[in-house]
Amino acid sequence: MYEDRLGKNVHMLSRQIKREIDLQVAKYGITSVQAGMIQFIFEKSRRKDIFAKDIEKQFDIRRASIAGILQNMEKNGLIKRETIDNDARLRRIVLTNKALDIRKEVEKSIKKVEKQVIQGLTKEEIENYIKLTKKMSENLEEKERIKK
Repeated sequence: MYEDRLGKNVHMLSRQIKREIDLQVAKYGITSVQAGMIQFIFEKSRRKDIFAKDIEKQFDIRRASIAGILQNMEKNGLIKRETIDNDARLRRIVLTNKALDIRKEVEKSIKKVEKQVIQGLTKEEIENYIKLTKKMSENLEEKERIKK
């Protein structure tokens, strides 16, 4: 009974958030997915080089989809892919000045949508939601590990 509604509700919320972020960041010529990737690359690249496989893992998106998104971001001047000294096959992903210039505004847009989503919720409700959805995700990841 709950399972049917749970998946539907999670999917609907996800689509609504994506649609709202898309509206907010469209003025910068990017999508919500690209906005999230810009934020991720910015935050993580301070500590280590970021590669396509890191983005695949973070966003749980398949390699072919990541390749297309990154190609589009490169074409639009948001990222550069640079070879690294010790392995010419690996190409680290670096944000361009264009991406860095819009990053703060993009971050504000994402935070605005997130603030709208949690409006009226208590801190405890938010923490519980995060804890529960992480556990549900882990349950599905465990099922995937068992299948392999």
